[in-house]
Amino acid sequence: MAFISLYSRINAVKDSEQNKIFSKSTTTEYVPYVTVSPNSVFTTDKYVTSASSVTGHVYNALNPSPTKTTLSDHIPRVTTKYSSSTRSQFIPTMAPVNEIVTTTATIPTSYSHHTPNSYVYFSKHSPPETSSTSTEEAVKPQTFQENLAALLKREGLYAMAKYLRQSGLDSVLNETGPYTIFVPTDKAFRTLLVQLGGPEKAEQKFHDNPRLLSGLLLHHVIPGAFRIDSLQDEMTGVSLAGTQLRVNEYAMQDHEWNDLKVTTINGARVAPNKRDIEIPQGIAHAVDRVMFPLPVGDLVQTLQADRERRFTTFLRMLHVSGLEDTLTGPKTFTIFAPTDSAFTDASSKNGVPIWTDEDGPEAAKAIISRHVIPTTLYTAGMRYYIQKDTLRPQSPVHIHKNGGRVRINEAHVVTHNVPATNGVLHALDGVL
Repeated sequence: MAFISLYSRINAVKDSEQNKIFSKSTTTEYVPYVTVSPNSVFTTDKYVTSASSVTGHVYNALNPSPTKTTLSDHIPRVTTKYSSSTRSQFIPTMAPVNEIVTTTATIPTSYSHHTPNSYVYFSKHSPPETSSTSTEEAVKPQTFQENLAALLKREGLYAMAKYLRQSGLDSVLNETGPYTIFVPTDKAFRTLLVQLGGPEKAEQKFHDNPRLLSGLLLHHVIPGAFRIDSLQDEMTGVSLAGTQLRVNEYAMQDHEWNDLKVTTINGARVAPNKRDIEIPQGIAHAVDRVMFPLPVGDLVQTLQADRERRFTTFLRMLHVSGLEDTLTGPKTFTIFAPTDSAFTDASSKNGVPIWTDEDGPEAAKAIISRHVIPTTLYTAGMRYYIQKDTLRPQSPVHIHKNGGRVRINEAHVVTHNVPATNGVLHALDGVL
């Protein structure tokens, strides 16, 4: 069976006590490193802004390390692993989009958040003095007669049940654990299939490349069984696909202005009526979209990774402004990044360029800082109207949301919710 090695590796972590603990330790950070085929050819297409581009593109490391090793010639794929680092930031992975995950290399076999070289499933960057939560916050798996697929179908999550069975992961997740599975709803999968060119083309892609499907599904699975009330804002974890997931919580109001808390995982909103679902080996929570694209690096690297190269002006100004180190560090931010065409249009409208090299770093910093807020804000956390402070004092942004459309001051968001390892990116059609 194709997943025997995955089964045995997952089974090795089954009894680890660390699977049952959310850690908020700040002493351990994760940096993915890669092993590559010596014959691999990488382009500048390093993330995909829509699932319609899921095949035919690869992620590219911006600064390849001379210490990276290579696989033997007969393994034509790229694998991602996670190792501890004191840098408190991520470097991008080199992973073909159509081979998101391998079956064994990304799953750690030992866990301890007390040692320098350790894995922690969920970590919180602040406060430093906070210790890990008690084991009572984790849900002890129970024994069920009903299998995972049947339980998901009972909850109306037919698509996930189908694809778990199609990929062969249902039997693996039935018999190992504990896990938390973030399950996209059927509507979320239908949206993905449309973006992939329609159900028939999508099914053919899944059939032709099983790793695409299994990697996408494993991206939604975290070791350890956790209820929603044990999650905290800005917790991060490593999925079974070796990718980063980030928890965010937003204080919102419903249509009757009653207070409510919205929880998101990489921007996907946890469904309020389908959370804390007990499954054979843990807990499942339904989410309103498939978590895609995958994070490929920090915010600066994500800007550089745009496959359409839309942010060259913003990146040049960012470099001159001296804010690069800030946006590659451990703190989280949201960038509202104007595209190159937005800068061109604004310059034409004003009759003079928005910024030139002669204007210097202070002018660049003034512009860039108006487009950055010091928190992670996905569209699921935006209300009809909110105001957020930016890095520039006394220059808040005014965010308007109407249905699926979002406006920042007078600029419209043209690409939403591009995840980074230290925040999220939204592309704008105007300059703030």
